[in-house]
Amino acid sequence: MERFQADQNASPDAELRRAVARVLERSGVIAFPTETLYALSVHPGKAAAVDRLFRLKKRSESHRLPFVAGDVNQVRRYVRLEGPLAEALAARFWPGPLTLVLPLIAAHLLAPGDWGQTLALRIPACRLARGLALHAGMPLPATSANVTGEAPASDPEELSQTLRESIDLLVDAGRLPPSLPSTVVDLTGRPPRILRTGAIAEAELEPYLGRAGQGPSGAD
Repeated sequence: MERFQADQNASPDAELRRAVARVLERSGVIAFPTETLYALSVHPGKAAAVDRLFRLKKRSESHRLPFVAGDVNQVRRYVRLEGPLAEALAARFWPGPLTLVLPLIAAHLLAPGDWGQTLALRIPACRLARGLALHAGMPLPATSANVTGEAPASDPEELSQTLRESIDLLVDAGRLPPSLPSTVVDLTGRPPRILRTGAIAEAELEPYLGRAGQGPSGAD
């Protein structure tokens, strides 16, 4: 496993960008910090890489992957971010720990498979994570760095032995400040629904959503 020290509040340097590009191109798995937890990622356009990620996580393929994007332009390449509510939530909470489930418009940019008609993604507050997505030229999957059912990691030293032996590159920004995972809001139905309460409290969303239905909390 390659390991790069990095600052989560700074853009990735040239050496790290090259290393990440190299690993993604060969269908490898990377781990990097967001402002909430460490995440696992692969090239979303490579079927072998996506399959490897699901197997590593022991994650059901019916439980789709969340994504992080570098900026709104990247978001709009993949999903339909439109309408007063979507625009208002993006303007208020991005960059930040709010994941929006939106209509997918670019399934051809993803690996063949059952992606469904929606995609869950956000623009993180972590400058390092945004920079990785920008330099990759695409939103990146960002599922919590743990085997399904185990505790997510906010510190690289908390990564399980299974992950340490399986990932190809770790972007190490040290221990992250304590945080819940991102809050997830589904905007594809009426009314919109909170699927998971996390770092953004339901009370912060009520001015936009009213008292939306609430799902379980947990990691990505």
